[in-house]
Amino acid sequence: MERQRTTPSPTRSSGVRTVIAAVATVALVAMVSCAPPPPPPPPPPPWAASTRITAAGDIATDVGCAASTGAADLAAFFRQRVGPVLGWDYQHVYPLGPDRWLWLFQDAFIDHPGLATTLDGVGFAHNAAMVQTGSCFTLLHRGTAAQPSSFEPGAGEVVLSRWWWPLGGELDGGVLRVFWAEMVHDGAEPPAGDGLPWHPVQTWLATYDATDLTRLGFAPAPGPTPSGSKPPPLYGYAVASDDKFSYLFGNTYQQNLTLEGGFWDGPHSATEMWLARVPRGRLDERPRYWTGTGWVQDPSKAEPIDSRYWTENPMQPRFVNGRWVAVTKENGFWGEDVAVDVAPDPWGPWTTVQQVVADDDPILNTYGALAVPWLTPDGSLIVSVSRNARDMRRDAYPVPGRYRPTFLTMAFPSAAAAAANGTPQAPPVVIPEQRENRR
Repeated sequence: MERQRTTPSPTRSSGVRTVIAAVATVALVAMVSCAPPPPPPPPPPPWAASTRITAAGDIATDVGCAASTGAADLAAFFRQRVGPVLGWDYQHVYPLGPDRWLWLFQDAFIDHPGLATTLDGVGFAHNAAMVQTGSCFTLLHRGTAAQPSSFEPGAGEVVLSRWWWPLGGELDGGVLRVFWAEMVHDGAEPPAGDGLPWHPVQTWLATYDATDLTRLGFAPAPGPTPSGSKPPPLYGYAVASDDKFSYLFGNTYQQNLTLEGGFWDGPHSATEMWLARVPRGRLDERPRYWTGTGWVQDPSKAEPIDSRYWTENPMQPRFVNGRWVAVTKENGFWGEDVAVDVAPDPWGPWTTVQQVVADDDPILNTYGALAVPWLTPDGSLIVSVSRNARDMRRDAYPVPGRYRPTFLTMAFPSAAAAAANGTPQAPPVVIPEQRENRR
């Protein structure tokens, strides 16, 4: 006799499924209840509470104070991350009034959450600012905390394509004027040792209210426009004044040596320094140019005031205590030493009276040496020096401390040294090491 199959009824089958589902749910609840709770969100960084929007529309963040404004304490302050900033370079400092200064930087890596330990994947701005009051600092940039952008957007910044970098500037009453170099990316990476893939195309002049840094104007600066394989200087590369005139020191600021035939086809255009002048504080007026014997309106008749080195002669002159003094990083990225020069007049002759090694770390490049606009209590110069790794992505991105400025003290030239400054002999052209500098 054939055995009959028994088929479960739909009602019974549904009940079984319901029981199984209930058991699974109970098990899942039990598992969830036994799992550790999710970690709490990280606490906000200490600077987060101070972040705000200024009257000028900048994102402002108080980032702390240095122990003093001396070289050692500034070096200690900038050696660490500065609030949200992991790294930056080419620091320029401009007086804003009693006990206040504006710092402008190039290429800042900004991490407002405070969680990043490398330069990868964080916010980036082609320039950033800090206001210093006494020995305390407030960071300024545009955009938002989540998506920072440059303090000075220029006339239409396009990140990594067209941007603006700070040059010289000066306070005139309640107005600060700053020259800016408009930079463009060249597309192709130069061969190792030939510099960086960008160059300047024009000098602009920005005007700011010195109280709150509201931008009052931004326009092309009076003067020649760079063009061709050997562009004219960017007048305003450095600015310094005596009692009657503001002097605009010029340099081509050319760091892509492939545009001038490559490293070995030197000396390069940035080894020459040029000079123009305007009435004191009137950086917005059309300058007159030094010819070697006098001043003319035609920039094509200008002659350099100094020519030395192989790749760069990035002099940063100052008029301090009645003396013309300049700080220069020999050959820029490609050199080793920082020099102090003196001259009886801004047009020279300039003579080196002191020279020191900026940094002997074989991984690093040093460059961008400038004297801050105050002296130590004993009258010495405080010199800021930019640093990065020769291969920045390989050696500085994972170690941001390699992409931060440092500070050193150099003796202010004595009156005897300044008085003994005669007509210097032209220094021999020494070709530096063709070192790499990649970003």
